[in-house]
Amino acid sequence: MRDHCYRYSLPVLCIIVVAFVLQAILLPAQTPTAVGKLPIAELQKQADAGDPAAQNELGLRYRLGTDVEKDPAKAVPWFLKAARQGYPKAYFNLGAAYFNGDGVRVSDQNSCVWFMLAADAGDARGEEAVERVRQEGPPRQLVDCEVLTATAYLNGTTIKQNYSKAMEWYVKAARAGDGLACDRIAYLYDRGLGVPQDKQQSFDWLKKGADLNYDVSLFELGRAYERGVPVPQDLNKARTLYEQAAAYGQPNALTALGSMYAEGRGVKADNQKTFMYYILASHYGDAEGETKADDLATKLSEKQIAAAKKDAVKAESNLVHPLVLLKR
Repeated sequence: MRDHCYRYSLPVLCIIVVAFVLQAILLPAQTPTAVGKLPIAELQKQADAGDPAAQNELGLRYRLGTDVEKDPAKAVPWFLKAARQGYPKAYFNLGAAYFNGDGVRVSDQNSCVWFMLAADAGDARGEEAVERVRQEGPPRQLVDCEVLTATAYLNGTTIKQNYSKAMEWYVKAARAGDGLACDRIAYLYDRGLGVPQDKQQSFDWLKKGADLNYDVSLFELGRAYERGVPVPQDLNKARTLYEQAAAYGQPNALTALGSMYAEGRGVKADNQKTFMYYILASHYGDAEGETKADDLATKLSEKQIAAAKKDAVKAESNLVHPLVLLKR
């Protein structure tokens, strides 16, 4: 939402839009309930006892400076406590906090997720805020927000874990062409989380993610073909998929390629290539690749090691997203 103003360089229009947003949507959601009338001591007591409505109200009072010294930073933890118990108004208030930078750093991403969670819980102001994201932000922003909303339901750290809701939001993002969402759907089907366990559905969604060039799906699809589950084993196809994933610097795929060359599985055994892939895997964050590279180094000559490192530098420069670490 915020980037929309700067992208088109229409300062007057942006001032009007932002002012309207702040006035019409992003003020904290008031709570016209019994807790709103409680004296601060009693409110604090109920909040400490775990009442989500009281926790949200206490957050509001710190946010606005009502009966307490104004302190937005103290408001956020109370909103989070209420949010973890599924209190929709707290979702909205967290979205407003991240949008306005009240007690937290401004984050369009976090604000969008909290607004989306509020809307999903039936909060009208959350629905209005999400609609503004839909109208004013780039389409990719909304898809990213859907993925993060699904992940919030999947992880269950800031809100109650709900695998069915996670699946629902991942499907929305997947329909918009998000590879990560496809990969997460495959994971849910594989584990039977929120849906009946279905290995074939898991495989089909992995393939959709791979077709979108999502590197993790490419690797996992390659592993399915290497293991022969749930498809017939095909080492050539596995190697091709690993190579496609490795082109994006996918560390597990780089290690898997190294292991194939180490064992001569579907390829001619080649310790120099093995070492090259392990080095790359290590630089892209795979601890297993680093361990294997260290072990193999003791069995290679200095000439082989030097040649493998030279090959690694060349291979790394051809990756889609090179880190250029090997030249340091």
